[in-house]
Amino acid sequence: MTIKNAADILAHLHQGQVDLGVKRVKTHDAQIAQAILDRLFSFEDLLFLSDLDMQTLLLKISDKPLVICLKNVSKPLGIKILAAMTKARARSIGEDLQNSEKLRVSEIEAVQLEVLKVAYELHQTQKITLRKSAVDEKYI
Repeated sequence: MTIKNAADILAHLHQGQVDLGVKRVKTHDAQIAQAILDRLFSFEDLLFLSDLDMQTLLLKISDKPLVICLKNVSKPLGIKILAAMTKARARSIGEDLQNSEKLRVSEIEAVQLEVLKVAYELHQTQKITLRKSAVDEKYI
């Protein structure tokens, strides 16, 4: 089974099952577990964070990586990120974004992946809740 196949299978499971599966793989090979996580979540999945979870994540990310990440995001995610920070920080990042140099998409994606790693670490310590969709679980 390839890493891509494993990530595709996990993507269809409830988040608790995903966490358990990744944790089990990590006990055998941490690099493979990280490779699966790298394919499992995309930067755009941050759109499904609650406002409070987004604020928690942004406290861990400095401005320079945020500027790079915002160069290649959907409009809804960009709005969500900027809305989750102080007006002064959002204004500063907006100015930095306008004055930033061009980057390769691969360079932007590498920085986005680093931010996702921080998000997953926060998720593992139950400080935020990552999910692949707006509704992860049905309530009855």
